[in-house]
Amino acid sequence: MHNLAIKLRSRGHEVAVVTNDRETGKEYELERSGVRLVKIPGFVSPLFDVNITYSMRSSKDLSEFLSDFDVVHSHHAFTPLALKAVKAGRILKKASVLTTHSISLAHDSELWDIVGLTVPIFSTYLKYPSRVIAVSKAAEEFIKHFTDVPVSVIPNGVDTNVFRPARNGREKELAKARFGLSGRSVVLYVGRMSYRKGPHLLLSAFANIDDEKAVLVMVGTGDMLPLLKLQAKLLGVESRVMFMNYVSDALLPEIYRASDVFVAPSIVAEAFGLVILEAMASGVPVIATSVGGIPEILSSSGAGMLVAPSSERELSEAISALLADRGLREIYGENGRRVVEEKYSWDIVVEQIERVYIEAISEL
Repeated sequence: MHNLAIKLRSRGHEVAVVTNDRETGKEYELERSGVRLVKIPGFVSPLFDVNITYSMRSSKDLSEFLSDFDVVHSHHAFTPLALKAVKAGRILKKASVLTTHSISLAHDSELWDIVGLTVPIFSTYLKYPSRVIAVSKAAEEFIKHFTDVPVSVIPNGVDTNVFRPARNGREKELAKARFGLSGRSVVLYVGRMSYRKGPHLLLSAFANIDDEKAVLVMVGTGDMLPLLKLQAKLLGVESRVMFMNYVSDALLPEIYRASDVFVAPSIVAEAFGLVILEAMASGVPVIATSVGGIPEILSSSGAGMLVAPSSERELSEAISALLADRGLREIYGENGRRVVEEKYSWDIVVEQIERVYIEAISEL
């Protein structure tokens, strides 16, 4: 949403991000880009991560925040505030668009235990958008179980200026040196430390890698982090695993550039996998599991390898194969960068989203 807002503003649109009343660290960048930030008051549950106050109120109560706009674009098909905004947009006779980012009711938040019991309630709101955007064909198939609204498949985008390959070997080595990884073969994981993302499987697979120069860098936080650190110790690879916890947006692109292989070992289906795009844009070969929308990215891109979910053996074999073959890594990396530039850069994606806005407006 943040990147889309900035890109739309750069193309001459008047844009505002309407969100909960809390600090995100993104406020200054939005202000600098000319994007207005509208914060909705109310209690945000630290457990569910949703605005409890407005989740319990009528959609009409959101009208004061949305009345100035021609298009109301909500994100996430099973979040109360987003769905109420979709309905409010239709009540106000605005073009109302909803992007769905999910392909299951499995999620890292406790909220989703409740969502699974309240699908009929959410479904009543899914008749209100003028158009639905699904980030993958897998996401399209899922959302069609709940709505008859026309669906357009438009992938997430990535900033190809921010996420880019190292210009040469020296820049790559300098990036490695910055993180204390000089002379090492770097295997990278970026994501939440949660069961459904599969970091524990990656750790077990990495323990079978014979290359003593290989190091596994794990970026992210989550409930499993303490257990993963213990797992690394029990597996005897504690000295070859670097847990970096939370990493700022400014630092993350350089971590990708310092990497030789990127791994996304998800167990539960992913609708898309934005981190895979970030790795591809950075010229890093990808190993990922064949779940959800991930094969849509990798199968035809030639940017890496697909392995079976929950298979430590296939993960180990794929990582070993790429670490041993620099030429193959370069081919995958170059393919990934080319495909991102052709299909997934924000310059490409934003034009597709604009067309959906125009279609929705024309039907008012």
